[in-house]
Amino acid sequence: MTVPSGAGLLPAKRATNSLNGGAWLAKVSIQDPQLTNRDVVEESLTLAVLQYVGDAGYFARVNPLPGKPRAGDYLLRIVVDRYRQERSVHPAYFPAAFFTLTFYIWFGGPIVRDSIDLAGTLTVETADGTRLTEVTDSRRERHNVSIWSPQYVLPSGIQGRTEFFEALLDKAVVQLRGLRQSDDPMRGDEGRNQR
Repeated sequence: MTVPSGAGLLPAKRATNSLNGGAWLAKVSIQDPQLTNRDVVEESLTLAVLQYVGDAGYFARVNPLPGKPRAGDYLLRIVVDRYRQERSVHPAYFPAAFFTLTFYIWFGGPIVRDSIDLAGTLTVETADGTRLTEVTDSRRERHNVSIWSPQYVLPSGIQGRTEFFEALLDKAVVQLRGLRQSDDPMRGDEGRNQR
């Protein structure tokens, strides 16, 4: 069974790598044909990623597009090819509940299994549209849910979703720092331990 797709992210951890320039985030694009509420999820996800990038400190400042990027700013474009969240009955649920007279359920045995499957690309460009780097990542997470789990009523997949976007951002910033260092060896320490 497909469940409504969430779009929130966990609170951001401080980025281990950062850059001094500003960033502009384009609306997150979801290309998964199985997603029914695409516009709502794209809008919500764009706001969540925007806040995450700002709170983590990957860049000196972050703004949503459209806007007026300055020279030295980065344009971030995220395309998510696969964005799925599903819930299935745990294979042990029926036999265990039957043979234990439902004690299995009341003592926290898993009832359902939630899964999240994400894949996408983050492209970083200069203010004039020149591509600097492109990184990809994918995440598949599966976890059991009992009647006492917070996800029992509202499945979220928030942990896997956060790890997915964090991995995209970490990879891109590391590659951008490498590009900056190769362009100018005197700027090799930029962004390191700024916070």
